[in-house]
Amino acid sequence: MKKIKMEGWSDLPHELLYEITKKSLSVIDYLILGSVCRGWKSFAEEYKKEFLASQPPLALFFSSKAISFYSIFDQRLYKVLLPSPISNQNRCFGFTCGYLVFLDKKNRREDSQLWLLHPFTRHELRFREPPKPYNRVILASVATPVPEFLLVAFCQFLPCFQVCRSTQTNWTQFDLNNIPFPWRIRDAIVFKGKIYVLTSEAEIGVLHLSPHLHVTLLNVGHGPHMDMNRGVQCLVSDGQHLMMVVSSIASIQHTVYELNFVHMEWMMMVNFADQALFLGRSMGSGFCNITRWEGRQQPSNCIYELGSRNRRYIVSFLDGRHHMFSQGNHMPNDSLFDPFWYFPHLSYNVDSLCLSDD
Repeated sequence: MKKIKMEGWSDLPHELLYEITKKSLSVIDYLILGSVCRGWKSFAEEYKKEFLASQPPLALFFSSKAISFYSIFDQRLYKVLLPSPISNQNRCFGFTCGYLVFLDKKNRREDSQLWLLHPFTRHELRFREPPKPYNRVILASVATPVPEFLLVAFCQFLPCFQVCRSTQTNWTQFDLNNIPFPWRIRDAIVFKGKIYVLTSEAEIGVLHLSPHLHVTLLNVGHGPHMDMNRGVQCLVSDGQHLMMVVSSIASIQHTVYELNFVHMEWMMMVNFADQALFLGRSMGSGFCNITRWEGRQQPSNCIYELGSRNRRYIVSFLDGRHHMFSQGNHMPNDSLFDPFWYFPHLSYNVDSLCLSDD
């Protein structure tokens, strides 16, 4: 057996560190690991993408001074203090790509009032507030042709959207009233390097930045038994497939459709296989492959649904069964806003781009 000479803990081989971390560390523990020494920082960066992808989503709850992350699978609770308390002058209204979105009216600098904060790394992005009303913000990393990140802001009730690029300081506006049949953006998602938007007319399109800001609607047919008037729709992805969730307002019922890019048609999913849908009430939804989570045994082929601040937390199976998942003793009883699912791996592409420029 080959002997390895080590001067100290910092000389542990990356292979051994990998075996230790994948079985015992939480997201917060992993990030702390990278700050211990230079050798461990190198390891943490090398395996960061793989490690974050192996972590299940966390339920996120707000108090005025802290954020609580709760794992429904091992019933562990993590608390992260906010740099500034939540108030009428500093409120959180969104989540995108691993970053919390705040409107920081206490900041007197007009170019810094839209504040994006990564709750674990504490990395911040600041932008000028969009000139037109908005209630959703999407953060994305794109190659156009130079890698950059951008923000897309829109209001689900107004026919316009706004874009701010990291290489610019001002927002570019696109007024949908100027097109023949105006529509509104209902949801947006980053999928395989492109920004897809779901319209109020149940159409899907791709947002383009050049040669000018515009949206190209795709010629997509509705699949069998597809009723777009049933309720609320949102876009989700597992990284390889683009899906849409249609939720009934009157009952706990959700139907998931996958976009078949070959036939350009929405196809209803009747089996999630090893995957599960994590569904938030107003934000923070996505598909995850259960088999990627080392050493955990959770049901797949189902929907983990977080309700409103005082609503139950439900697991829904595709055969119609529903039951509450175990809340444990540490799960917060209340939240300033509707709780949502936090996916640790979503910030990787933006982080690697932003932090390389710091």
